[in-house]
Amino acid sequence: MTVQTIVNRVRSAIDELMQNDSQLLNKSNDELNLTDVIIDKIGYALRHVLENAPLDKLGNDAYKTLTSEQMSSLFSKVNIGTQSDPVYMGRLVLPSDFLRIIEARLSSWSLFPLPVPDTSQVYLMQQDQYARGSWDRPVNVLTWDASNKRILEMYCAKDANDTLVFFYVALPDLTNVDASHPTQNVSVPSQLEASLIYQIAGLTMTAFREDIAGQLFAISQKYLDPEQTDRSA
Repeated sequence: MTVQTIVNRVRSAIDELMQNDSQLLNKSNDELNLTDVIIDKIGYALRHVLENAPLDKLGNDAYKTLTSEQMSSLFSKVNIGTQSDPVYMGRLVLPSDFLRIIEARLSSWSLFPLPVPDTSQVYLMQQDQYARGSWDRPVNVLTWDASNKRILEMYCAKDANDTLVFFYVALPDLTNVDASHPTQNVSVPSQLEASLIYQIAGLTMTAFREDIAGQLFAISQKYLDPEQTDRSA
């Protein structure tokens, strides 16, 4: 969708729910620029839907993997055992455009364990050689290094020959997504377009303190994940 298409659809979504006595409608054009606010919210809304959408709505085009150069520079295996009895932990510095993990495992693993934070008891267990994860009961931990880079620690490899299997969703590219480039395309998985429009509308109405913001967010969530909406109802 182009920037202008998004603006038009967001305006329509707002108009559907807007009351005639709205403070927004009664303000002069000199006091606000609805288009500028809508465009400003595109990045926030797109990040939200990409982070929270069910995997089957992302589409294969949303998946990224590492180049061979990135693989060499970002991934390593660290011996956390002894020289005579090595045990290898996979260590991945998450790429700078990382947003969301789709799959992260070592080649000997038969499953992808969801990452746990480094504040969990599971992470402390990785310091115990008898309790830590292994190739047949693996553990992924998200943590940070001293330079504030996000790290995925992977416990543990079957042997030194294990390789990395990694797919992720990247941060959206918002280059030229502004009012001066109305024909700039914004890459959005087709099944997430409606959710994105209502998410932007909700953020825009929040900025203007309009009561319909909550309704717009609810519609966005229903488009994003109807099953979750039904479960929470």
